[in-house]
Amino acid sequence: MGPERLLDDLFWVSEGANCYVYEVNPLVVVKVPKAGAQEREQFRKEVEIFNVLSRHPPCPYVISCFLHTNDCIFLEYMRDICLSWRIQQNHIRDHETMRVVSVEKFEPLYLRKTWMNDLSHGVAFLESLNLAHGDLRPENILLDRNRLKLSDFDSTTDIGSQFEACIAPYGRLLGSEGGPRQGTAGLLGPRTEQFALGSLFYLINYGFEVYGDQCFGDDPSGKEHGPVVMDLLQNMIFPELNREAMIDSIIRRCWYGEYETVAELAADTEKLCGMGSEASRGKIEGVKCSAPLSADDFSSRRKLCEDLVRCGIPKVLSLRNPRQLGLPIKRRHVCWEVLR
Repeated sequence: MGPERLLDDLFWVSEGANCYVYEVNPLVVVKVPKAGAQEREQFRKEVEIFNVLSRHPPCPYVISCFLHTNDCIFLEYMRDICLSWRIQQNHIRDHETMRVVSVEKFEPLYLRKTWMNDLSHGVAFLESLNLAHGDLRPENILLDRNRLKLSDFDSTTDIGSQFEACIAPYGRLLGSEGGPRQGTAGLLGPRTEQFALGSLFYLINYGFEVYGDQCFGDDPSGKEHGPVVMDLLQNMIFPELNREAMIDSIIRRCWYGEYETVAELAADTEKLCGMGSEASRGKIEGVKCSAPLSADDFSSRRKLCEDLVRCGIPKVLSLRNPRQLGLPIKRRHVCWEVLR
């Protein structure tokens, strides 16, 4: 069967700045670069990171890759979209200013703690390989069965490299403490990674982004909000923390860069998950998590991916623009219990 015929069985499920993502089956997706030279260069950077990751035992907090080539990356299908989408379902915004006016629901405390721990351990794993993710934000954190995994590694590079994807409130320009680097994002490392994690922990526990319940500036549309937030963060002016004392302490330490390493932060989140009643501990341990893939399962999925590469599917997909072809995004959410 030729590649064009096989394309009929693939669903376009999402789009990134540099790529399109298609569902191969309910357990596997394939990521292909867009046609532009810049997009392909960014895609190549992510391929290089998966090449590094493939030389180490898999981390349960990082999305699994079954196969990667210059034209494609085959990944596990995270069926519950991303952290950003999940949190947005729990609050109400003013549609003109986009200010969050009400948080209708908070995720259970045990789940919030688990998410904090998963994130910190995922970033600590990268740190152990001398890598910094470089673009930690809720859109790049995927969900499956209430468990979080890091994804999108096109900004990931060696610790000590220039921090390029500095986007508030997950990135911060250096203030006077930065010396000659004042006004720049500085270099990637524990400082940048833990700051982003602190803002992610705030999102998870407060139900909106840092200063997301405000609308700064005179423009009622909120266009001036972002630059004001960037200035506040540069001057280390952070929102009040008034919820769970231990969680707030971790967030504060992340914002002020008090952890020497992300591994040290991960030790704190590990302790956080061990605190509380026995019932809470049981809930933390009972959060549904995908079991590690057996060698046979991984091998069978890799073989499927290799067959698709031999058929030329990824190369054909990378030359297509699904939007120009009139293809809608179709996300077929499949419950884990159905697949077991």
